[in-house]
Amino acid sequence: MHVEKYQVNLDIDFGNLTFSGVENIEIGGDSELLILNSVDLEILGIKVSGKEIPYRINRPDETIETDVKLEDNTLVEVRFRGTVSKNLTGMYVANYSDGYMITTQFESTGARRVFPCIDHPDRKAVFAVNVTVNDDLEAISNMPVERIDRLAGNRKTVRFQETPRMSTYLLYIGVGHFDSVERKIGKITGILSAPKGHLISTDFPLTEAEKIIRVYEEYFGIDYVLPKVHLISVPEFSAGAMENWGAITFREIVIMVNENTGTSTKQTVAEIIAHEIAHQWFGNLVTMEWWNDLWLNESFATFMAHRVIDALHPEWQMFGKFLLTETAGALSGDALRNSHPIDAEVKSPDDIAQIFDEISYGKGGSILRMIEGYVGEDRFRDGIRRYLSRYKFSNARGAYLWTSIEEVSDLPVSRVMESWIKQTGYPILEVRRTGGKLRVSQRRFLSNGETDSTTWPVPLTIVTTTGQRSVLMDKREIEVEAADFLKLNHDQTGFYRVLYDEESLDVIRKNLQKMSYLDKWGLVNDLFAFLKAGMINLPLYLDSLGGFHGEQNFIVAQEISSQLMTLAALLHENSDIHRIAVEFYRTQLTRLGQKKIGEPESSSILRGTVSANLAAIDDDYAEEIGSQFGGFFTADPDLRQAIAIGYARSGNDPGKLSEALENSTSDEDRIRIIYGLAWLRGENNFRSLMDMVKSGKIKKQDILRVYIYSSFNPEQRSRLFLETEDAVNRVEEIFEGTSYTGMMLETLIPLVGIGREHNMRELMEKIRRPSYSKGIDKGLELLEIYARLVRNS
Repeated sequence: MHVEKYQVNLDIDFGNLTFSGVENIEIGGDSELLILNSVDLEILGIKVSGKEIPYRINRPDETIETDVKLEDNTLVEVRFRGTVSKNLTGMYVANYSDGYMITTQFESTGARRVFPCIDHPDRKAVFAVNVTVNDDLEAISNMPVERIDRLAGNRKTVRFQETPRMSTYLLYIGVGHFDSVERKIGKITGILSAPKGHLISTDFPLTEAEKIIRVYEEYFGIDYVLPKVHLISVPEFSAGAMENWGAITFREIVIMVNENTGTSTKQTVAEIIAHEIAHQWFGNLVTMEWWNDLWLNESFATFMAHRVIDALHPEWQMFGKFLLTETAGALSGDALRNSHPIDAEVKSPDDIAQIFDEISYGKGGSILRMIEGYVGEDRFRDGIRRYLSRYKFSNARGAYLWTSIEEVSDLPVSRVMESWIKQTGYPILEVRRTGGKLRVSQRRFLSNGETDSTTWPVPLTIVTTTGQRSVLMDKREIEVEAADFLKLNHDQTGFYRVLYDEESLDVIRKNLQKMSYLDKWGLVNDLFAFLKAGMINLPLYLDSLGGFHGEQNFIVAQEISSQLMTLAALLHENSDIHRIAVEFYRTQLTRLGQKKIGEPESSSILRGTVSANLAAIDDDYAEEIGSQFGGFFTADPDLRQAIAIGYARSGNDPGKLSEALENSTSDEDRIRIIYGLAWLRGENNFRSLMDMVKSGKIKKQDILRVYIYSSFNPEQRSRLFLETEDAVNRVEEIFEGTSYTGMMLETLIPLVGIGREHNMRELMEKIRRPSYSKGIDKGLELLEIYARLVRNS
């Protein structure tokens, strides 16, 4: 059985936040019992071929069940009603300062909260959406409006054009008062929309979207399918963005670009637009059969977004940012015993939610980058084209993509990929010089210092003084020529770590300045991983890091900055760490100097990062930069976070920070101020911050940041520990059906738990639930790793 078409007729009461609906489902294919997914809907009746039928609600399975077997070409009518949610899933209310809109978030299982359906990604159908609302409201969906029917009582029905065949999770419905701008992108209409009075952006998002679509059309060899690409700013949104086909939704901070936008955020806006537009082909046109292949959707969009923005803006060094924001987190997360394979088993909605993580996005994207390096850019592209052409408007498995790339490359892509996606973890390669040869062996890398006998087929790149060469390392140990050898893993295209013997390290030190910034990043990132794993001690780590203190590349400098900030958070009473971190940050600020007209954007980003970190750990600098808080809203956007932190730490006065939070007109400034509030000291200030969360003064979408940012403040950790159970309950309610509770705990546990490891473990067992159990396991494992680091330092 399959669904040919859903005709979804929704009548939305905008004032009372309720809705009712009648849907007609056209069924085709073989005979099968009628079973529909439904959650929190009141079912008023079901007809099959015009006749009322009995049904029963199975709440544990989230289904409506019947005993009716459907034949080909059967029409099913379902009548239902529901309530617009106050949480951030299904159809929900998204508040802003002077109003609200109604919006939807259906991935992964939210569609069943709005209309009964077969809510599985492989059950694609055509959607004909009709929305009845008050006459003064606008409605948005995936397709353009076909016509509007005026009704009595100042009501209207907005009828949208039919969609192509697509999955339920990609449907979108938005209702409210909007401001919009349009532009033509070839035959496509590009639209940027936001709640009325809140379209506070330049034309940067639409300009980027136009360039991105043109690059993708050429790369994929398939034109953009729909008549419009609609970019919609949503004031309260659990995800960063969502790829609803033709109606892409975004948090305000990642779609609005104006005078308050930081340089790094502007680059992130471009990257996220590219990510969601990549999904219009990879995920929407061709969709995974089941959620175990979710990683392929997300990792491909992650990789392609960085690739296309790197081509459009080479000065941004996007593959450096890819290493910082995607590969680094994946290497860290996948070095845990409690990681999971890329291709994870998915049985329930809880399973689906918990795989939206650094493995699905970061490791998956890094593996695709490694495979592109292995087969070559042209053959990788040709394999993608073959895959999309072969499976468009249908569903596919990850294995079908490997086959397509293997067919055009004549390389064992399927064998290599199956190993990397089915096995948890990744290898560390150990390099030893013996005579004129290099002996390279592999074993699994784990941050707890353990290992096991797992091996991988590793596409190995060998960097020499004259270039590079490649070999597939498909056994535990291989031997290669040592002549003119510099290092392994050219530009960090491979997803593995490398441990060199002392002779090889000497060669690296002598040739460090000849290496690319990507290679330098890999050396520094590996160094910190070896410290956490207990393979090197803190003095050796700090001594090795000393050679990079004057590093001028902002990717490498940001990596060092992040590592030192983590160590300062863990070892806040260690005077050596404090001294070295302050030294590094001040050295970088001296080198960068004051902001200059025409300076590289990377300099401004690094200045902002380093300033914020220095303000968090150095009292003198906190007072110096915090004194600028009176001019917060006119200060350099890249320095505002440092100013907020400095003011909080030096003055410890929540009044002006709270006032600034109320007066802020941009989400980005609100987040900067929240970061400052998290650095206040004392019980009263902590309780004041928690009251802001509970009262709604801080947006629902931002409460995660409150808890995570507070965990970096050593003075508030004991209070945050006592607040943890309430925090988990609050986040779980607001972000129901997502991975956010687990993600929060994975960050919070290892910092807040330092010094109270036993109590933290007891608390986690008390509050453990299936929907965030994996986050608890990873957080507790990290706590053990960090506790050992603290003991040994």
